[in-house]
Amino acid sequence: MKIVKNGTGAWADSLQRGKYHQRRQELGGEKLKAGLWELAPGKKSFPLHAHQVTEEALYVLSGKAKVRTPEGTTELGPGDYVSFPAGGPAHQLVNDGKEPFRYLGLSAAFGHDLVEYPDSGKIAFVLGAYPTGKRFIFEKAKQADYFDGDPDA
Repeated sequence: MKIVKNGTGAWADSLQRGKYHQRRQELGGEKLKAGLWELAPGKKSFPLHAHQVTEEALYVLSGKAKVRTPEGTTELGPGDYVSFPAGGPAHQLVNDGKEPFRYLGLSAAFGHDLVEYPDSGKIAFVLGAYPTGKRFIFEKAKQADYFDGDPDA
């Protein structure tokens, strides 16, 4: 059992580059991971992405933002809950407001994942967990043939 008392965790910067800016307070978990997230005003959470193995969910604590999918955007506010099933549509959070957007983020992770990034045409394979895990990122259009480079093929 692990208990995290309110306000005792440290905030850490997460994914800060260009239009991406957020911070996270790790709450823990092995297969069901949880964290408090804060998305800065005028920023995006992650590039539009879709997990093929990991299931994600979020519960809004404060502020407003929009969840973007290939179908469009939907506004989120305090008390809203959103689930992102593995193999479901790509998603991204966008805070186009003037206040921080805080939410509880949950993910059911299994130590590996395949993630697609529709905006950039990339695919990532993830093995293990941050910070010791590995991430391999490829351009989807530049896939190798199964026998490429094999001298016996």
